Amino acid sequence: MSISARIIGLCDCDNFFVSCERRCDPSLNCRPVVVLSGNDGCVISRSKEVKDMGIPMGVPYFKVRRQLEDAGAAVLSGRLSLYGEISAHVMERISHFTDLMEVYSIDEAFFNLSIASVADKEEYCRRLRGDIMRRCGVPVSIGISRTKTLAKLASRCAKKSGSGIFRLRPEHYLDPAWMGGVSASDIWGVGRRTAERLSIYHRIESAYDLASADDLLLKKNFSVQTLYTAWELRGFPVYLISDKISPPKSIQVSRSFGENVSSYEELLEALSCFTLSAACQLRRAGRAASRMEIWIMTSRFRRDNFYARSAEREFPEACSVDSDFLYAARDMLSSIYRPGFAYKKAGVLLSEFSDTTCGVQTRLFGENMENAAGVPYDKLHAAAGVTDAINSRAGRTVIAPADNFSPGGRRRWHSLHEHGSAFSPAVPGAAEIPKRRIHF
Repeated sequence: MSISARIIGLCDCDNFFVSCERRCDPSLNCRPVVVLSGNDGCVISRSKEVKDMGIPMGVPYFKVRRQLEDAGAAVLSGRLSLYGEISAHVMERISHFTDLMEVYSIDEAFFNLSIASVADKEEYCRRLRGDIMRRCGVPVSIGISRTKTLAKLASRCAKKSGSGIFRLRPEHYLDPAWMGGVSASDIWGVGRRTAERLSIYHRIESAYDLASADDLLLKKNFSVQTLYTAWELRGFPVYLISDKISPPKSIQVSRSFGENVSSYEELLEALSCFTLSAACQLRRAGRAASRMEIWIMTSRFRRDNFYARSAEREFPEACSVDSDFLYAARDMLSSIYRPGFAYKKAGVLLSEFSDTTCGVQTRLFGENMENAAGVPYDKLHAAAGVTDAINSRAGRTVIAPADNFSPGGRRRWHSLHEHGSAFSPAVPGAAEIPKRRIHF
């Protein structure tokens, strides 16, 4: 089958974070529900009832708090670990219905529908939709078309249809009236600024206008991606489905604190936690980092007492074990920390990666390489592998340096989580691990 004849599906979970919470707590069904971002700052997921109230995505919670209270809405703090587990289960079900799938985001995946044994694509997608709802408890909408851009547009139509399935055929994307009703800003790959430039300078305001635009005009005045988007709107595939995950070029872990932090010890504890998380992600990606950067800052809204500083460290040899990064974070923090400030945010960035999937390059004559504490790196790498495996199986950190298990309850630098659900996730296949911290 030629590339031009390929049929692509896009499976998009409906109100995903809200659907996950409703799966854990059925009493939330048919009730207005919103899920908040870190520190309970903004609305990041809304049920249909909340959308009908006119509450936009991303609005600060304090601006709509009274409106939500009056409507009797359930307001929940986000639980990303839960959403990640349910997402993995949804993607696993999609993979059973196709030979090629590309996970696009936590709640979306493109998949190949050009399967010889599948005659009726829409009926096949209805089976997939029913399977996900039955096994995962999450409603999905599926858009079908010849290109990724058109499939993305079809998924928007599927959400508005009663069946949750919509196939965008040539009679749709070749129809000036139908495509003229789609705003350019609603097209996948066209950002807000690009849409404004298209409208102001070239009077391109709809999907039909963009698909009909001159190729040389788009290439000269916009990026080549805008030209590719126009081709895809015409039904010519440019972006193919890929099941290969590109390795990250950098890893960043940062957080706005639930409460301001002033002491050096608390700030170091927060940065150490972020460092461990970044190092774990680094090893999971099969990479080692040659550069590390940390930063601390106070609230940007306090102009009279604002302070922000960063520091970076270059490693002579790429690192991937926790101890090297923790030592570096401690040294860098001591050089940029200033007493008398109320710090609001901190972060860690690892970059300049080298591939470790085929092993770690040793020195020419095989000297026994050790860290600053004199521990051989081969033992450190082995210990890190065991630690990552146990923490991954537990779904949370149960093994970490003792410094990161300070006595007491919630730390001031932890994110606010004032709207947590009392219901624990019940994800099929999730391992049950005793809730116990292990020190070493």
